[in-house]
Amino acid sequence: MPKFEKLEYKPIPVRQLLLEMKNLSELMIDLAYSAALYNDKDLAEDVLALERRVDTLAYLLDMEIMVASRDPKDAEAMVSISRVAAATDKISDAAADIAAIVTRNIGIHPIVGEIFEKVEERLMKVTVKANSTIVKKRIGELDLAARMGVDIIAIRRNKDWILDPKSTESIFQDDILITRGAPSGIEEFKDLAEGQLAKLNGQERARFEEIVTRFVELKDTSELMLDLAYSSLFLNSKELAEEVENLEERMDQMHTDFELLALTSDFKKEEASGFLGLIRLGVATEKIADAAAEMAEVVLRGIQPHPILKLTIKEAEETVVQACVTADSSLIGKTLKEARVHEETGMWVLVIKRGEMGLRPRGESKIQEGDVLIASGYTDGVEDLKKLASPTQTCHIE
Repeated sequence: MPKFEKLEYKPIPVRQLLLEMKNLSELMIDLAYSAALYNDKDLAEDVLALERRVDTLAYLLDMEIMVASRDPKDAEAMVSISRVAAATDKISDAAADIAAIVTRNIGIHPIVGEIFEKVEERLMKVTVKANSTIVKKRIGELDLAARMGVDIIAIRRNKDWILDPKSTESIFQDDILITRGAPSGIEEFKDLAEGQLAKLNGQERARFEEIVTRFVELKDTSELMLDLAYSSLFLNSKELAEEVENLEERMDQMHTDFELLALTSDFKKEEASGFLGLIRLGVATEKIADAAAEMAEVVLRGIQPHPILKLTIKEAEETVVQACVTADSSLIGKTLKEARVHEETGMWVLVIKRGEMGLRPRGESKIQEGDVLIASGYTDGVEDLKKLASPTQTCHIE
């Protein structure tokens, strides 16, 4: 049984508590998927420790809200913070569920490796070799987000983990890096730091191809919903909140279809444990999607998002930004795939807003003059995106 931290009231700013909860919960999702992918118990234990930290923060935040709410008007103003905090806590719980697949020795089917090769934003574990050019370099010097669209989200050094390493952190021989980014950038970084990763043989790949495809859709949709939910709060956009709600309904059906497909697939008896782990991964994606829907509900119920929420999202390590495309932009006429926005800026385009319409972008979606790109990513890519969309002209976003 885990040991719980004894709680007592501490006067900590709500924004500080909420910001830490948001950053930790998003980091936990990446680390949990990494733990599952590599069956790494040490990393899974770190995820569970972070979950306990987020639980503690949630209690402290509840206390702050209670102290701040002196009358019905205060309570109405603070309810949006309370709902978002609760949803963030559920996201950390979902990450812990993924980590528990590893810590409880449930096992992971080899198909999981194939799954993570096909997701739009991939995770990879690489060991730094002695002859690598990145040895003794600081992360900031490498400029990986701009050059390759890759982020280092964790470093394992001997038995210690450095979670969410800063740009001043140096990389050393034998460091194990957990990286995240676009497939092309991940492959380039892998060649730079390590070597080729083993893949499933062709027979296994063909056998479970549909399960792979279905899970990739579940994972990508749940994470898109999370980004859109934060965007709807940041922009107080009913349109984006409704998109999250629509996706949540679709997600329920997708998850049912995924489970039915897995249950009727030709798994061998010795694969049963890994098969259970695969099913639980699907359940975790639905929990993340449900948490995103709860955030969006704040906007759909007509509750004005508290200014603290907007400040928190703006100051988070991963933030939401709007950039309008002016006549002098090189993006005009290009498809999202051709524009390589993520590779150039490290930002993911979530929505293309065209007039009153908000479009979910696909790889073949063409960018037009006057479009507003709503994107998420690390704060150091915000200015790069704005310069790409509006090189010399200025524009005003309503």
